[in-house]
Amino acid sequence: MTTFVLGIGVGLFVITCLWFFAALIFLISLRINKKFGFAVIALSGIITIILISVPRAYESSKLFEDKPYDHLFIWRLILLILLTASSLVGLIGYVKFELTETVQTVRITSWVFNK
Repeated sequence: MTTFVLGIGVGLFVITCLWFFAALIFLISLRINKKFGFAVIALSGIITIILISVPRAYESSKLFEDKPYDHLFIWRLILLILLTASSLVGLIGYVKFELTETVQTVRITSWVFNK
C-alpha cells in the first residue's frame, strides 16, 4: 500500500511544500529588496531534480511487468515545464511590477469652491 498525505503521495507532497516555501521566500525577498530569492528558487530546483532522480522502491516483488508506455510522455513533460516556467515568470512579473508599485499621492489644487 502507498502512503498518502492529503490525498497525494508523500513525494509529491514534499515537492509541493518545497516549492510553496521557495515561492514564499522569493516573494518576501522581493518585498524587502534582497536578492537571495533567486538562490532559493535555484536551490529548490536542484533539490527537486535530486528527488525526482532518486529511484522509487518497488511495491511488489515482481520486477518486470508488461506495462503500456506513453511514448509522448517526454513531450508532455517538456510542455508542462515550459507552461509552469512561463506562469511563474508571469506571476513574478505581475507581483513585482503591478502589486508592489508605489502610487504617489497628488494634491488636488485645480478646482476649489469659489464663493
